[in-house]
Amino acid sequence: MRLFHKRLLIFFSVALNIGFVAAAIVMFLYHPASRHERIWHEIVTIVDQLDLPAKQERTVLDNVTEFSTTIDGLDKDLRQARGDVIRVLAKDGPLDTDRFNGVVETVESYEKKKVRAFAAHMMDMRIKLGDEKGALYFSLLLDHLEKKAQNHRR
Repeated sequence: MRLFHKRLLIFFSVALNIGFVAAAIVMFLYHPASRHERIWHEIVTIVDQLDLPAKQERTVLDNVTEFSTTIDGLDKDLRQARGDVIRVLAKDGPLDTDRFNGVVETVESYEKKKVRAFAAHMMDMRIKLGDEKGALYFSLLLDHLEKKAQNHRR
């Protein structure tokens, strides 16, 4: 192989390496945030619009964090219970209806806990924010959710 061909191959090799590195940097920098990060940013933006004192804002955001942790735990339990339903149905032989009904009741129990946790959180937020700021918070949240729903329809 002649020197010209070797240099040409080295040039293309270096160019490809630079291209891969540039693509990796772009992918890393512009990677979309996780669902939790996006939701957190949206809530912080809404809470910022309320112009709360710093202590009250911190209390509200701590409440949201606590609620998120609670819901994540319930979601995990609910996924496990739904998996148990599938596992009961997947077993060979006749269906153990007592076991099946018990697992379905467990799923229903977790769903009720999740709904109750949601309701308690919303009520707590309204109480902590007071009448004026609470109504404003939920109005802003409702506007945000409606805009999000319109964007998903398109």
